[in-house]
Amino acid sequence: MFQKPIVHSPAVKRLIDEGYEVDIQHQHLLVHSVPYVTPNKEIGTGILVCPYLEVNGMDSKPPDHTAWFKGDTPCTAQGAPLHTLINHSNPQTLFDRFVAQHYLSNKPCDVANFPSDYYVKMVHYIDLIMAQAKVLNPDVDARTGRVIEACAEDAIFKYPDSASARAGIMAVSQKLSMPKIAIIGVGGTGSYILDQIVKTLAKEIHMFDGGDYRRHNAFRSPGAPSLETLKRKLKKTDYFCELYGAMRHGIFSHPYNIDEDNVCELATFDFVFVSVDDGVSRGLICRYLKDAGIPFIDVGMGLEKVEDTTSLLGVCRVTLGTTSKIDHLEKRLPIADDREDVLYRSNIQVADINALNAMLAVIKWKQFCGFYTDYDQAHNLSFSLAMQSLVSEDNLLRDVA
Repeated sequence: MFQKPIVHSPAVKRLIDEGYEVDIQHQHLLVHSVPYVTPNKEIGTGILVCPYLEVNGMDSKPPDHTAWFKGDTPCTAQGAPLHTLINHSNPQTLFDRFVAQHYLSNKPCDVANFPSDYYVKMVHYIDLIMAQAKVLNPDVDARTGRVIEACAEDAIFKYPDSASARAGIMAVSQKLSMPKIAIIGVGGTGSYILDQIVKTLAKEIHMFDGGDYRRHNAFRSPGAPSLETLKRKLKKTDYFCELYGAMRHGIFSHPYNIDEDNVCELATFDFVFVSVDDGVSRGLICRYLKDAGIPFIDVGMGLEKVEDTTSLLGVCRVTLGTTSKIDHLEKRLPIADDREDVLYRSNIQVADINALNAMLAVIKWKQFCGFYTDYDQAHNLSFSLAMQSLVSEDNLLRDVA
């Protein structure tokens, strides 16, 4: 935990220096205690808020001129809604149960390049709203001089995620803030799962894999490692920990495989992605997770050469196991001992299919978390390459590992 500095940029510092009650939460800039006229022609105070992005302590230009207002309907001194400001009054959860009631949109016609910074933007709306309150009481002022202590927030990312705030989906993104997630196996498919999960608000991400990061891994995992990096002969988990550690905190390397002696290490996790390539390990891990009541997703892909052609045929599979549905797992998870067969057959891995398998798994996880709507509530998906079709029904097209 850390105390986030309240002064981020010259524009915000100017707001504070002039006495406005400034707060920054979840990539949003808030000004509290803004006087306004309520529909009852009384003076109330509300909160003006807009998405906020600071870059290395310097001002960034606001993405647009709009803002939100938390409070009753801002009105004229006569009690009529300020239609020149209010675009609509459909409540919106901006972040962490913070609900704003009114969406504001107003651009001064005589100001070029509006808004040039966050100070200009916020003061523009404050003055328009407060002007009506001053008609009723000339002494009201949003510049109270009170200082709001910065909220303590988890330092997940080393730089802010501006996309979620800008798109207005911060509250939705927060549904992905699981305390602990495990990814077992960070080879082809697992590494692409990792690439997506590290960019969410998941607090801790733990990787389990005993393999080394070798040259063939470079061709079926995200990124472009240098030859010098490959020569270091890092473990996969250590390599990815170093790679994504430049972006965020909370990534943990466990450079060993999960087996019967250490499977109990999974007991503390809130969700587990299983991306292993042999049936024995899959069976051991998934049975433990099922018995422990830990939700998980198991992924698999099967590619093979088509006889008398130079093309490949295959299927991707994503299987979700939850406390509410586990009766399908016995039929869906290939858990036979296929280790001897693997030594004598081609275990084909292609990066685009690895990535597709991973994206299907991540989408299903996000549906499980409520980020995406899920009408079908499917617990098993299979994608046929030849048919270009995604099937979400009980019967798989084929068994895939």
